[in-house]
Amino acid sequence: MSGKPRPFARMLTACFLFLAAVALYILLPLYWHNIPEIIKHLLLVLCAVMCVHIIEYAFFWWEIFGQIKNILEETIRPTNQLINSNRTLIEKSLRTSNQLIGTAAICGLTNIYCSRKDTKDHIYNAVKNAEKRLWLLGIAHSEIVQLDDLFSSLDEKITCGLDVKILLLDALQATAVFRTLLESTASEATKIINTDRTRIKPSDPFFHQRVYSDFVHACNRLRSFPNVGSNVRFYTHTPNCWLMVVDNTAHFQPYTFGRSPGQNVSNLCIGDNMPVFKFQKQLDVMTFEILKDHFLKMWVTSNIDLFHAETRNADRGRIVKDLFDKHSWWFKQVHGVLYKPKDKFVNATDLRKFPRRPWRWDQPSLSLYLEDCKKTITITTIRDYSRNSLAVQIEDISGLNNDQIVCLQGTSPPEPFEANYIMDHFLKIKKFMVIRVENGLQPIVGVQTITEAERDDQSD
Repeated sequence: MSGKPRPFARMLTACFLFLAAVALYILLPLYWHNIPEIIKHLLLVLCAVMCVHIIEYAFFWWEIFGQIKNILEETIRPTNQLINSNRTLIEKSLRTSNQLIGTAAICGLTNIYCSRKDTKDHIYNAVKNAEKRLWLLGIAHSEIVQLDDLFSSLDEKITCGLDVKILLLDALQATAVFRTLLESTASEATKIINTDRTRIKPSDPFFHQRVYSDFVHACNRLRSFPNVGSNVRFYTHTPNCWLMVVDNTAHFQPYTFGRSPGQNVSNLCIGDNMPVFKFQKQLDVMTFEILKDHFLKMWVTSNIDLFHAETRNADRGRIVKDLFDKHSWWFKQVHGVLYKPKDKFVNATDLRKFPRRPWRWDQPSLSLYLEDCKKTITITTIRDYSRNSLAVQIEDISGLNNDQIVCLQGTSPPEPFEANYIMDHFLKIKKFMVIRVENGLQPIVGVQTITEAERDDQSD
């Protein structure tokens, strides 16, 4: 047995003995008429001793409870001080939380998921239990929730007469090429941009990228589910979101062009980066109706179904060649901005005050006049231009130096009007400063407009 004192147990024992002694002192004379006086005295003594013990232990526990009370007060006092000192911050936090909850209720927002992965089970269950409509946007190329996993449920719902609409990406569009460049490595993007497309190439490197592969996979799988395939259209515009409208619930995930820096580099898909928002249809709340309207506008303005998509895919080589012939200047600009080395990235984008674009029309008759040496240099080609600068190709750079003032001379082309407007703009400015001179097989000179103050200085 433990040798440690047990005050509480002893107090209980004293109470028991005290009650027992009192009971015997009262009850014994009733059954034992000739009880000796000594026994009565012993019972009284026992009662008195036990009473003293009880009083002693009562005071002992009173001391203990007093100490406990003091300890609790000492513990709680700093907590109260902390609460009082941070009361304003706590009240502000509670107000903010209440405001967020109230705003979410006003918008019809019922849940927020960190990623599409967290919605997977909810989505699959919602599709299986749908009773009215199933509208899916961007599901073929989606992360986590995939069209392949939904074919059987969709086929069953269509057979039951549900309103099923599925919008998938048409990979043979300029917007799809742009997305491909965003989701490619630097080497793959360079190969896509630098491929010679003077002739149609069925083995174009664009066809080996995920966006196109997912498009072909979706078309092939849809052939096995003709009911589902007849409810599919391919959109050509940028959808801006991943969206699923099931009955009166919408799961909405915004699209961005960026990826989290910590994302696995082996997965370059830009689709599943933002949180997923769940909206419920409610009276006097328009959010659900706005998302529904967004989907319907995408649906009615998309005129490519599975038959048209397969027809275009049969002619994919020519279509991709035409895309790059028409938009190559833009694709090259995107590639140059996205895949410059990091130490040159800022120089490539931020140090230019105005965006630069290539000259895409016939070359007008232009020349640079060097006032200091009275020399005229013929411009053979305009390479590119911005609001305040030109990059031109000439035959001879002799006499040209950085910071030199030159005059632009020539005539504007009458057509097209865009080229006419641009050249009128520069010929009206007339005076430029040389900011870059590159000698080589094709000498290039960069000139920039000078400010009004600089013109006045030159005139003085």
